[in-house]
Amino acid sequence: MRLRPGGVHCRRCNLLLGGGAVSYPDKRTLLVSGRFLSDAFCTINHLAVPAVREVDAKDWKFDACAYYRKDVTTICVTRCAAIGVAGMAWSYPGYTVDRTPYGVLQHELGHHADYVKSTRKGPYYGDFSVVMRTDVDEKPITSYCPNDAEWFAEMFRLFVTNPDLLAKTRPGTHAAMREHFTPVFNDSWRDRLTAAPERTIAAIERKLA
Repeated sequence: MRLRPGGVHCRRCNLLLGGGAVSYPDKRTLLVSGRFLSDAFCTINHLAVPAVREVDAKDWKFDACAYYRKDVTTICVTRCAAIGVAGMAWSYPGYTVDRTPYGVLQHELGHHADYVKSTRKGPYYGDFSVVMRTDVDEKPITSYCPNDAEWFAEMFRLFVTNPDLLAKTRPGTHAAMREHFTPVFNDSWRDRLTAAPERTIAAIERKLA
């Protein structure tokens, strides 16, 4: 892995996004690529890389498919979403909605960043996210926003997977993130979504119109 601040430095991170993929990856592949991206982001930003602990579905006791506690992300890969191509399934790596293992790992990485950057800390969050949300005062990027910590984690997920799309949709939050973090990717939101379904691109174009 070659790292260059502000650029696309990790070929394995970039494997699924902007690579002209002809078929959609399975959840295991999404997890592996998501881990490479998380590691690259942490390396660039001098953050400790959180451990990833997998739990089998038969032993999983939660509604959510993952959670973060100090320095560890615990995930049930089979409970995560697959790439959405029809109906109400919209998850796609680098889109505003991404509950695939790829996106879930970056969401939980957001809790890790929040925790590390905070002065006052709870079990998986801190005051860093509270201050940022208060300062930028922008609407959530998805419907999953029960509190400041989840508002931040969803914004952070998109900042990691498709920073240009965050800049286009939530410019204040993107600017605040850039004050503290350097993104892995610096290409356009379309480049991040080269292989996405046409309806995904159309949905973004409607949002930006």
